[in-house]
Amino acid sequence: MLKNEYSLSFFANLAKNNPDEKSVKITSISDFSDKDADFLLSFSNAETEILDLASGSGLIINKIFEKVKHITAIEAFEQFSRFIKKNKSITIVNQDIMLFDSKFKFDLVTMFGVVQYFNESEIIRIYNKYQENLKEKGKLIIKNQFGVKEDVIVNGYSDELKTNYYSEYRHIDKEVRLLESVGFKHTEIFDIYPPECNRWENTHFYAIVAGK
Repeated sequence: MLKNEYSLSFFANLAKNNPDEKSVKITSISDFSDKDADFLLSFSNAETEILDLASGSGLIINKIFEKVKHITAIEAFEQFSRFIKKNKSITIVNQDIMLFDSKFKFDLVTMFGVVQYFNESEIIRIYNKYQENLKEKGKLIIKNQFGVKEDVIVNGYSDELKTNYYSEYRHIDKEVRLLESVGFKHTEIFDIYPPECNRWENTHFYAIVAGK
């Protein structure tokens, strides 16, 4: 079974190699952060408080922070988070999202390009954990690649990346069931990218929005 520690090792190595702002996107052609930002802003306003998990280099945060009240960015690696804008409306915490703990409640908890790096048992723990950080009418917003017909597991050497790479692209319906199994409700699936953004036939980018 894949574990998040394998992916953390991958990103730790990436962080050591003088990364730039787009290194966290793995391949530069997969930077759709403009579309991600627009999607998030459709659920936000000037009073919105956001908890962003695994923020990376802030490609999305840097595009939206001036239009919301506050963003708390959780990113394990300082080598990535140093690209996040320094602003009073952004708080950066360099910590693993499995270890971070807060009693604050947020309007949105966001996870963009994150859930594939956790196996089912790990992601259930995360969904259950961060459900407690949502306000009464708050929403969890996920964007990720998901399996189209079945789970797609990547575990081994990538010719494109020239290194070992680990991801678990669960079937989209399974991800919804996992969310609902810990109590999320009113789950909606959004196809937020044009077709040309989806490079592979067996996976597809979707956003999932779930309420408490």
